[in-house]
Amino acid sequence: MSSYATPVESENGRCPHFDAVDEKTLRRLFSKVAAVRSEDYDLFSFTHRPMEVYDGSDPRTERTVSEDHVYRQFSEEREGNFVVVIEGVVGTGKSELCAYLSHRLETEDDRPTLHIDKNDDLMTILSDRIPEFYEEHFGEELPGASEFKNLKSDIEHNPQTVANNATSGAILNLRRLDYEVETTADQENEIRDYVADKLVQLVQRGEYDRKVQFVGEKEFEQNDYLQIFEGDIQSSEAASAFDAELWREIRDRYDTASLDQVLERVGERFEDTRPVLVFEDFSIAAMEAKKLRNYMERDKTSDNWDFIIAGTHDSTEVLHTQTAGDRFEFYQTNTPNSNSVPFLTEQTAVDFVRPYLGYIKNHDESVRYDRDDDSFDLKPAPAGSICAECGFCDESFRDLFPFNEPFLRRIYTGLEEDQQSPRELIMVVFEVLRDFYDGIIEVPSSADVLKPLRNTVSVADAVYDEAEEYADLAKWYGVEEDTVVVIDRKFVDAFGLPVDGLPDEIEVGSQEVRVNKTGGTNPPPEGCPNCHAPVSKFITESDGTIKCGECSEIISRGRSSLEIKIEKAKQEVDSWLEKPQKYPDTNMYIRRGLRDLLKDLTDDFRLYEGQPLRYNLSSEKAPFVYPDSNDAPQWDQILLDREDFQRSDLRQLVEFGVRRVEKPRSANYEKMRERIGTQLTGYANRWRQRIFETQLDNENVLYKQHAQLDFSDFLLASYATLVLLDNPTKPVTAERLNERYQSDESLSLDPDLKKALKGVADKADYPHFSNAMDDAAYVESLVGEVFGVSASALDVPKVRRRLDRNSPYKVLQMLGRGYIQNIEARVRFETGHNVKDFADTMYDVRKVLDEVVKRGYDDETVDYVTSTVEGTDMDRVAEIYDSLRTYDGVDAEFREALGKVCRHSNEDVVAAGETARLAHELSSGDKFDRITAALASQKLSNLKVVTRFRGVPFAGKGGSSGDSIGGLFQEVSSHYVE
Repeated sequence: MSSYATPVESENGRCPHFDAVDEKTLRRLFSKVAAVRSEDYDLFSFTHRPMEVYDGSDPRTERTVSEDHVYRQFSEEREGNFVVVIEGVVGTGKSELCAYLSHRLETEDDRPTLHIDKNDDLMTILSDRIPEFYEEHFGEELPGASEFKNLKSDIEHNPQTVANNATSGAILNLRRLDYEVETTADQENEIRDYVADKLVQLVQRGEYDRKVQFVGEKEFEQNDYLQIFEGDIQSSEAASAFDAELWREIRDRYDTASLDQVLERVGERFEDTRPVLVFEDFSIAAMEAKKLRNYMERDKTSDNWDFIIAGTHDSTEVLHTQTAGDRFEFYQTNTPNSNSVPFLTEQTAVDFVRPYLGYIKNHDESVRYDRDDDSFDLKPAPAGSICAECGFCDESFRDLFPFNEPFLRRIYTGLEEDQQSPRELIMVVFEVLRDFYDGIIEVPSSADVLKPLRNTVSVADAVYDEAEEYADLAKWYGVEEDTVVVIDRKFVDAFGLPVDGLPDEIEVGSQEVRVNKTGGTNPPPEGCPNCHAPVSKFITESDGTIKCGECSEIISRGRSSLEIKIEKAKQEVDSWLEKPQKYPDTNMYIRRGLRDLLKDLTDDFRLYEGQPLRYNLSSEKAPFVYPDSNDAPQWDQILLDREDFQRSDLRQLVEFGVRRVEKPRSANYEKMRERIGTQLTGYANRWRQRIFETQLDNENVLYKQHAQLDFSDFLLASYATLVLLDNPTKPVTAERLNERYQSDESLSLDPDLKKALKGVADKADYPHFSNAMDDAAYVESLVGEVFGVSASALDVPKVRRRLDRNSPYKVLQMLGRGYIQNIEARVRFETGHNVKDFADTMYDVRKVLDEVVKRGYDDETVDYVTSTVEGTDMDRVAEIYDSLRTYDGVDAEFREALGKVCRHSNEDVVAAGETARLAHELSSGDKFDRITAALASQKLSNLKVVTRFRGVPFAGKGGSSGDSIGGLFQEVSSHYVE
């Protein structure tokens, strides 16, 4: 059934064809994906513009060939596989060329064609696409197809089970291959979850430019749980081996063949023709890509597939081998480092879009083209067609309405140079057309999508003030002449614009409308004062000097290029104030000035004055948007109202901005702070508050369960934990934190504790402690900012109240991994140290400390110290040692060990005893107390005074257990004396 309805009288002068076309047709016509258009052969044939591509794998050669040349590379007489690779960035015509080649091969050459589109995943290819293709041509089921369907079904419905089997089998296989592999139960569970996630990706559609593999080198290095290999082994070898065994285990379990094996099996059945396989996007599983490449490039005459492969450079990188380079045909759609393509330029842009717009008017043959030599010459509308009956449009834009040639050309040139791709151009045209079709806008030139595009056509300020739609109309439809922009009157009538009550700068005629251009500082209108030559004879030299071209009279002295830019920008301030987008240079200068002043007032976007916590705002981004911007403020931006500033201030601001861009050192910060510092200080504080509200004190960051905690709680809890790790021999109280804050020594992991934690914590968990300490200085500085009563002391009562309300453990326990990830990485302590990573680390530290509490409290050492070491008189021990040294019969090992004990003082013994008592007292307290107790006991177990006491070999020397170790020494002494 036709997509068109019988046209009725058009409303508001709109083209009758728009009353006859439906939105579905429009969307199919302007689809981003060429395959959607290619499903309708007539539509594709009508709208397809002949393409050119760069020949070879390096487009810098600038040698281009036509799409017909690429097509002629395919031959029925070939032996062996043949491969055409089409590479390029997204939106540069790869799919379009695939559709063209497949249409010709399938329609004209009657070649069996299997099309793999961008939405097909690996499992769909193996379980559906290839089996369906096989059954279509041979009337029977492809051998092995059921195994693929079983695998796909299990992955879709039971990915965890498949992952469990694959993981266990792969680990066993690696051990059989003589790899040293060691895993814990928790580690294997994490690997199974990881593999399950990867399996799900194999059956997910619509993933662009993504290779799916189980274990890549980067993933192996980033995920500790994947590092199951012992010994010295390269990451690349380990990842490759692990990945290969996971694939092998899955294939063996389901008895499935690889993609290359399936294609070989299918290809053998075609005896009288060569089948064609089209990969619209080569982003399939990495392991399959390598095997498929090996199959495609092998030199076997019985192979008979023709491959058309399209993809980005990342996805086709696997095809760039020496062999493939010799045997494959490579083509590039885009120029290097750009989205531009050789067949789309400013000169061809209109003709590129023309058939898309013409197709809407083609169903009744209103629009037909003579395409000889790739031209698009519009044929006359036949009698009885809508265009013939309507007769409204000029032939210059009849097929382009509601656009004209200047409009379309300016869309193309308005795109950033590296974005001038077919897709970007078509999408802008479509968005304008869709808004016009839906009645969202009455005039296409007022479409929002056009505002970001660069367009230097500008008319008089009065037009912007009193008849803004005419300003836009001139900007997009008009043709520039000396002092005016000329618009075809028919567009004014078509869009129902008023023709009365307009400013004097707009002259409405019967055939055209003339709108005055933006004025400026012009030479005297009477011409040269010396020879009376007209202004048109004046010459502006490179330094800005204006001379008469007839008699060389100097009309005005030259100015520096900086002064010229300042003058031009100041002239545009009033118009910029109304519509900044229309004055991109002035807008850029003012935004740069505002950004740099805000940066100065916030000391490089610091969130606390003079503190290391800052937001690393992108150099390309302003910390604000205007209230009337089309873009809503992002979480790191505030609303800044231009009307808050006097116009005289804005003129000074634009000069400041020009200087910051063109000659930075000439910009006067002090002058600008005096003029607008009050307004900007308010905005600076508002911006800081915005970052806190969205990033640090938001209910969706840091804490789970909507905990009534804030960023300062996190800072204090982290600092308390770091202080404890620095020295676990003292309880963490407000007084203790203040004492540590006043110390000049940097926080670091206690040396005795470091050794103990390596024995208690898992190997993979230990680095969390040192990582946390890396940011200790920043945390301490911020704690001083938030809780300081002076530059050198904390507000102890305030800290005490905060600790009483929420213990450090409780705060860290409420951290949520998912909520931490909501913090933007740009919120940083210093370069390379961001809050998100630190919060992640403290989350891990808390988890490890939980384990330390479970298995780390060393009650034996605590009891040993309190019952045996504590109370020992080291002076008496030293006397005994000196006495024993006079005896030749004293055991050398005993004497050496005792000598080491004597290096310690009574203060060391007292300190050990106090630590033991602290550990004992806190071992039955709350969770943070028990953590303190466990850490204190672990420090004791590695404290030199304790290990040396334990190292004295009393056994066999007549000693026996006494109330204190001093008693043992006395017994030993008596043994030798007697």
